[in-house]
Amino acid sequence: MAETLVSVKRVSSSAGRPKGKKHYLVLFRWEDVEDFTKDTDGITVTALTFKEGKTPIGVYATSKTIKAWDTLTGDTDAKGYLHHVGFESPGDTKEMASMRNQLVNEDLGAIVINCNGEDAKLAGSPCTPLVFSSDEGQDDTEACKNVIELASEMPSSPLARIPLSLIPQTDDDDINTYLGLTAGAAEESEGGV
Repeated sequence: MAETLVSVKRVSSSAGRPKGKKHYLVLFRWEDVEDFTKDTDGITVTALTFKEGKTPIGVYATSKTIKAWDTLTGDTDAKGYLHHVGFESPGDTKEMASMRNQLVNEDLGAIVINCNGEDAKLAGSPCTPLVFSSDEGQDDTEACKNVIELASEMPSSPLARIPLSLIPQTDDDDINTYLGLTAGAAEESEGGV
């Protein structure tokens, strides 16, 4: 079924200006997700709930290094978008090393929240998950940080958009407060976080 085309207007004279990102990304394993649904537009997330006892995590990153983007790829009549999320996290903590070790071979989803609190992008999906595509730890005279990129390996639709109210709470109350993740989001996910 062909989707209805809708005109794309200029939203403002500064629409191309970079947007600040919240300092935490929300990462999760797709195997922990109970329900993931998109609207008929293929872009807008209408449900993201987690299995009982499962929760996403928040990962601190330097705001100006957080990137979420998609790239067109594929042969004629088989084109689609690869999802990417990149970030740098300062320091070299045991917790960061443990997170990297536990998630390196997992099928992941990532949510990036803009500072205005209105926009959030979700990269990956259950059938086209993100995986670690590069992970470089640095500890030298220039910096102490981890530089991580997650990417999908199969093309799909462009990055999804998810309302803040549908993003489930992480395992940390301070991160939830900073990101604006309310108890309403947890209740909508049927207490599974």
